[in-house]
Amino acid sequence: MRDFSSFFERYGWPSGKGTLPFCIGHRGASGHERENTLEAFQRAAELGTEMWELDTQLTKDGVVVVSHDDHLERVFGIDCRISEMTAAELAVLEGVNVPTFEAVAALGRRTNTGLYIELKAPGTGLLCWQHLAEKNQRFACLGSFDTAQVRELREAGCDYPLSVLIRVGHDPHAAGDEAGADILHLCWERAGERPQDLVSEELMQRTFDGGREIVLWHEERPAILSGIMKLPVLGICTDLPDLMRPAAGDEGHGRQG
Repeated sequence: MRDFSSFFERYGWPSGKGTLPFCIGHRGASGHERENTLEAFQRAAELGTEMWELDTQLTKDGVVVVSHDDHLERVFGIDCRISEMTAAELAVLEGVNVPTFEAVAALGRRTNTGLYIELKAPGTGLLCWQHLAEKNQRFACLGSFDTAQVRELREAGCDYPLSVLIRVGHDPHAAGDEAGADILHLCWERAGERPQDLVSEELMQRTFDGGREIVLWHEERPAILSGIMKLPVLGICTDLPDLMRPAAGDEGHGRQG
């Protein structure tokens, strides 16, 4: 197993935390609860996740909230955009449950769970970093598919680990260099029946030689998950944390919400 102790020391992450690779609840335990809600994050903590993956959007008045989409139609069936509403308007919108980033961060502190923050709306990175620093909440990572958002944090002197998310067919090392990232997050869940075959020894060695770590896509296929859990990677995302941490709960794997 790869030794991650120097990475943990460099960024002030808790030593001896959980089991590696980390189980990163994708939008919380989104296979059990509505994604990116406090209920999904609480459920993920109960199912043994070490970290939660979450997405950031920005309200009209500049408040960071946790939602994958700016538009509320897919998750809540509401024809509204977060970016066109104030935080107060969003909070009282009937049938909608979008938490603020501050609320999710506070739950992370209470449950001793790390935050794996995927930046969606531009401008959210600096605000999240500021809040985490003010709370001395070190167990966190910030990243994005948008290399410019990651580079913005790097050039601003962000002292948290930075991740760049990489689609199938894109060069992970070039993206890492462009973003100035510490972690290559390979989003290759749609790369066929055996996406793990793309995580070659050559790719891993080049990544590690460059001083970077690897996080893998969200995976819910048990056979593939059992295989990638043997790889020397920092973490694996999943909608169903109980597939990685079965001792934490015996609830079924049915999707809800």
